[in-house]
Amino acid sequence: MQAKTYSQALNELENMHGDLKRIEQERKEKCVLMIDDEPDMVEIVKKVVTRAGYQFISAYDGEKGLKLLLQKRPDLILLDWMLPGGKSGHDVLNEIVKSSTFRPVADTPVIMLTAKTEYQVDRKELFELGLSAFLVKPFGHRELINVIDNVFILDDLKKKNKELERKLKQSEYKYQDLIENASDLIFTINKEGKFVFINRRLLALTGFRKTQILAHDLRELIIPEDQQTVWESFQRVIKGNPRIFEFRVLNSNNELKYLSTNLNPIFDKGRVTGAVGISRDVSQQKKLEQQIVDLKNFNESIIQSMGAGLITIDLDNKITSFNISAEEILGYKSDQVIGNHIEEILAKDDVERLLPDDTINETNSLHQELQLNNRSEESLHIGFSITPRLDNRNQRVGTIISFRDISLIKQMQSEVARMDRLASLGVLASGIAHEIRNPLAGIKTVAQTLEEEIDPDDSKQEYLARIIRQVNRMDDLLRAFFTYARPRQPVRKLSKLQEIVNEVTPLIDQKLNSNKIELLQSYAPDLPLIFVDFGQIHQVLLNLFLNAIDAMPNGGELAIQAEPMFSSIKRTDRRGQRFHVPEKQRLFVKITISDTGEGIKGPNLNKIFNPFFTTKPNGSGLGLSIVYRIIEEHKGDISVQSDAEKGTVFTLLLATEEG
Repeated sequence: MQAKTYSQALNELENMHGDLKRIEQERKEKCVLMIDDEPDMVEIVKKVVTRAGYQFISAYDGEKGLKLLLQKRPDLILLDWMLPGGKSGHDVLNEIVKSSTFRPVADTPVIMLTAKTEYQVDRKELFELGLSAFLVKPFGHRELINVIDNVFILDDLKKKNKELERKLKQSEYKYQDLIENASDLIFTINKEGKFVFINRRLLALTGFRKTQILAHDLRELIIPEDQQTVWESFQRVIKGNPRIFEFRVLNSNNELKYLSTNLNPIFDKGRVTGAVGISRDVSQQKKLEQQIVDLKNFNESIIQSMGAGLITIDLDNKITSFNISAEEILGYKSDQVIGNHIEEILAKDDVERLLPDDTINETNSLHQELQLNNRSEESLHIGFSITPRLDNRNQRVGTIISFRDISLIKQMQSEVARMDRLASLGVLASGIAHEIRNPLAGIKTVAQTLEEEIDPDDSKQEYLARIIRQVNRMDDLLRAFFTYARPRQPVRKLSKLQEIVNEVTPLIDQKLNSNKIELLQSYAPDLPLIFVDFGQIHQVLLNLFLNAIDAMPNGGELAIQAEPMFSSIKRTDRRGQRFHVPEKQRLFVKITISDTGEGIKGPNLNKIFNPFFTTKPNGSGLGLSIVYRIIEEHKGDISVQSDAEKGTVFTLLLATEEG
């Protein structure tokens, strides 16, 4: 570690002073009510509490204490178990929690004071009532203040968790509403093929009531000619194989509707329990395809006005028409491509997937999805259908390719899955806060108290030090959970990348030396400042450096390069898929972090940013998830490439100005 400069030491002292001022101010704003009939005890506690900076009020019996609670609205109650009169401490706590009179103050944290042993008092019942802490007399002044401080901290955490739960519920309602009002038909069916859920769009299309569809067989909705084909596809889906197919339904007005359906299995604990379907009404498209068969000449104005991209090719795969939407999606002008082979604008593998083979029935179109690159090498997801082009003698003279850019839909699906994981993680974080951090705080407080009371030369000091280290280690793991579940908003300002790297390198020097790894740094001479949260980008670089070191157990090279670059963000989801998000070009700093390590296996490459995914025996699986979240919060971009023989390269784009 480098020696601290005078300026650094002074800054740390100023930060510590600021923290003390903040704690002192927070204490001045909080009031403690003590309900106890022992004047000496009240007087002692008053001195301890007020000396710590808290406000203090007291009452000598339960009735007066309850009145003060309603009048003064204190922030915390110190409640004696044994009280004079008709109300014991247990009665007071019970009335606060259960009486409607005290509903406005029912959440006030309560610390029970008693001289009785744990066998004489049913602590479990008290904590079930809502007791925050239990303190056995006699107790020291430090112990009392520590318990009060911890209860306030836990109370604040509880309030924040409630707010998080409220926001998560809002998100659930938002995405539930999204599904209900989606333009596509969305439904779920059980293993027996009976409808379990249908959205409003399905009801609107068919004209049926919900009771006419729910709990009914899927085949009852489909015309008899298509029932067998659909049922065969459904049988394959419940064996774990997704299917895309079409079927026809008659609505309540006896109108025939064509539905293109993507049916996927629903897994529960590794077993298929049903299927979820997303259908789209393609009746109009079918009608258009029939018109193409019947018409001798293709109506160019209709082609050009279509919202979907449309390409027609002849039997030699030469492009014969290329509409405006195709120009916008693929980036080519029609006069540049007409007359050329389709292989000249699309990769050979993409062409093979687009065009049907000779065994496909020429009267049926195919509805599929494909990922390809446009002229600017931007990755796109398109949904496409293939239709044979026929002349007036019903002879095939070419092929019609109709497609849409569905990249944003893919991104939305990814975001829905991500919010589901966040909802689960938020619940987990709340549980952890209650079930783990509370006893950890108690263990650490007791250990620190014993550390002060035991002679420094006593051999038991080592045991206490080990206990505190293990508690701190557990607390660090919890912090990693909370960082992902509830990341703070970045406080961004202009920073120098080299300064952030210089803060990171001392933390990894020992690992670099022990693993015989050489760190190489290269920065463009005109490298601009980056508009970031210094601490969060410090965390990003540290995580990426440590992962690179772990990937090179036999030594190698770890390199970081940075250069300015004008670009617009192409969003990358956790599977490594990119989406085009319209955004003006602006100045970024492109940071490349590469290693010569073992690389990432192909199947794992699309999972590395998922929470809890790890290939390390002792990994938490949150490091790269947190990196992804931080870059996302900074409105930047991160992508990864890996080769088992060459190593792994992470590329980051960070803004140089607020945007």
